Amino acid sequence: MASQEDGTPTTEQWGLAGGAKTGAIAISLGVIVVVAVGIGMAPRLMDFVRGPSSSPKTVSSSISSSQSAPPPSVKPATPVTTESIDTLLADLDQAVKRKDVEGVLRHIAPDAVILIHMKQGAHHQTALLSREDYRKTLAAEFAFLSADDFARANTKVSLAPDERSAKISFKTTETLRQAEREFTVEGEHTLLVTMRGDKPTIVSLERDVPGDST
Repeated sequence: MASQEDGTPTTEQWGLAGGAKTGAIAISLGVIVVVAVGIGMAPRLMDFVRGPSSSPKTVSSSISSSQSAPPPSVKPATPVTTESIDTLLADLDQAVKRKDVEGVLRHIAPDAVILIHMKQGAHHQTALLSREDYRKTLAAEFAFLSADDFARANTKVSLAPDERSAKISFKTTETLRQAEREFTVEGEHTLLVTMRGDKPTIVSLERDVPGDST
């Protein structure tokens, strides 16, 4: 629209000019608000993008502590001693006197090698027994009445240099009764003992049974 003759803007021109100023002010405020909001949200947005993170010092400290951790301690092997062998033999003696089959077998490993050498005059025979076979042999042997004069003699113990095993040899004498007759049974035993866990266990057993010596 044209201005008035004296050059003064008309009412419409003032209105348009005022609207333009208002719009400009509104736009400026909008920009300021957007910029302000953007500045306020920026740290949170960056935190969301980055996500939770560990401090480099914390990670480094964790790695260092794991690398410097000492190795787990290893329990030293239990050695075979003359005292533990004496205890083993004493237990075997008592089990034989009680005619306790399981008392003998609990000192023998499940995978033990058991050899019985039977000698009667000029006849020799060797039997290789499993632990279960030896259980039956002991049960048959203990079925005889005994005069309870079982004895062990000439015991020899040889410890291995690494103290993990030992060889034991000894002789036994036992008087048995069958019907109205007594007879003496002599035997020679050779045992190989190793440590199983914390106790000596028989892994090899050889018995020489010469038969009736009377």
